[in-house]
Amino acid sequence: MNNIFKIFAGLIITVSIVGCSDILETNPNDILDTEDYINKEDEMYKGFLGILNRMQEAGDHSIFLTDTRCNYLEVTDNAPDALQDIYNYQPTDGNEYANPTCYYAIVIACNDYFYKMGEYHKTVGGMSESAETHFKALISSAVRIKAWAYYMLGRIYGQAYWTDDPLTEMKDLGDASVFTHCDMKALMDKCIALLDNGVTVDGVVIDAKQEMNWYEWLDEENQNASNYYKWQYLTPPWLLLRAELLSWRCNYLPADAARADWQWIHDNILQYLYDLHNGNITVPAVSNEKDNNGNFIETLGYIFQLNIPLQSDAANAYFKIFCSEEIGSKMQIASAIMYDYDNHQRNRLVQYFCPTWPGTDGFFLKPSAYGVNLYNEQDLRSPVQKMVVNSDLNGEPAVTKFYYCYDFFTRSYQYLRERINEIQPTILTFRGHDFHFLLAEAENHLGHEWSSAALLGNGLTNEFADKTIPVNEQWGTVTTVIGSQGQDSLVMTTLYDGSWFGGNGGYGNSGIAGTMLDQTYYVSTSGDRVRVDSLRAYCKQQMSAGLMTEEQRMRLYDEVLAYEYSKEYIAEGKAYSYLCKMAERYNDKNIVVHIVEPKYAASGKPGKCANYIASNGYWVQWNLLNESNTKK
Repeated sequence: MNNIFKIFAGLIITVSIVGCSDILETNPNDILDTEDYINKEDEMYKGFLGILNRMQEAGDHSIFLTDTRCNYLEVTDNAPDALQDIYNYQPTDGNEYANPTCYYAIVIACNDYFYKMGEYHKTVGGMSESAETHFKALISSAVRIKAWAYYMLGRIYGQAYWTDDPLTEMKDLGDASVFTHCDMKALMDKCIALLDNGVTVDGVVIDAKQEMNWYEWLDEENQNASNYYKWQYLTPPWLLLRAELLSWRCNYLPADAARADWQWIHDNILQYLYDLHNGNITVPAVSNEKDNNGNFIETLGYIFQLNIPLQSDAANAYFKIFCSEEIGSKMQIASAIMYDYDNHQRNRLVQYFCPTWPGTDGFFLKPSAYGVNLYNEQDLRSPVQKMVVNSDLNGEPAVTKFYYCYDFFTRSYQYLRERINEIQPTILTFRGHDFHFLLAEAENHLGHEWSSAALLGNGLTNEFADKTIPVNEQWGTVTTVIGSQGQDSLVMTTLYDGSWFGGNGGYGNSGIAGTMLDQTYYVSTSGDRVRVDSLRAYCKQQMSAGLMTEEQRMRLYDEVLAYEYSKEYIAEGKAYSYLCKMAERYNDKNIVVHIVEPKYAASGKPGKCANYIASNGYWVQWNLLNESNTKK
């Protein structure tokens, strides 16, 4: 009998109970049994930390599983055979790196948390007003985490088994009353419904939008929000998560229904960015100002003005993320999985990417020769600039974004900690450019080619220097002046002002590629890369000559987005799945092949990607009903 417990052995009722001093610590000795789990108010949040523990365990999974198959990384000779098999497009069913258990463990932990929180709520018969508020916020956060876990399963494996059961007893995976097998369309529908409807716990309907104000709970006496700003990044944000799910669901919907979803993404992201830009809402951040002791000042600020100091003397006081969007020391982060070496929390990013890791056997992945040549010399992600993605260490090209950064204060490069093995980088689940790519997708499919191209390329400032922008949905002459009234004025007002898109580091409004000083290579439908000065001008010329339809233009824009996405999200576990999203949208495997296969051809291994995908598709394969897999 195929049993779910063979897959998730030992994961049932395994939510850790930890203290504030051991935030997010993963310790099997802390695991309590069913009878002990949540029996007083302060254990409500401790139980939630158990869910975060499961997220920590899953944090680097998609990076090693999917980025190895994208167009940038290659394996070193030190890499384990299983990782080399992933890279070489060998069958993944049974490969230890392809095992999806870590995401199902999150789902089980969330379901169990809903059940146990309901039991506790019923037992106490009433909570203090503060506890009741936090009770709902914790549940709401767990709802988003569960949807995120299924989103990860979908975009990696193209399918998943859905369950809302707390699994307090052994259940067969084939039991349709407990587990529902979902393809991507069904999975996205279920995730969106979960976000829209929330869950009912002890008769209380709890939606997915509520935010946990951690400082109110953890710092009841002082109520100092700035001391706990990092906690606010633990849970995926409702807006970005729902927008991502909608962008996937659009692949499987008829045109009218898809357009409604694209419109929702357009309206809600623009409104959010507009409110953020104008100070109507704020999100946690840290200032780039220092106090009298030379320490950076924590404060509440804007998401696009989040500063992460790179100096080693601040290593223990401020959490570090890679410099993927470094413009005038500005960073972008929406949510993240965090680790703390001092509390025995680990991920494998530095070990796998750093050639100077202690010992000689830990360096498994490095930039391919093809990958580093994707960027022009001026690009901040290029090996020439060495500011964002990679650098040479000990004579080896290396992905250094997680641990070795350019320090704008000392004008030098350095590790984030003196002891390399103590660097435990944050793994982002969502960041600023997710807003930008989603908005560019939506604008494209709503026929707003001008704003989609500007978002992708060099920004509205450079594209429309006279501040006159066409707002009609087809090519024509109807224009509006930036700042005019109406929904599209949100585009004008928000995107034109350079203070959020490029930061105030001197680059102004410069778009996704322009932010990195990139001269974009655009992918044609034949798989060749064609550089053009203006995507809009190129398409307009092609359409005017009758060589391109609006549908073909829309697909070209999507392929350009996919190519740029693969360059922007290096080693973040997201780029390959974005290619899969576009391949699903146009029912064309070659969208993946055209972007990935040149890496293998350049290294003398042509056909590695193309031949495998032609036979097996682009999803990672793992059969949960396979007896040999369930025992892993």
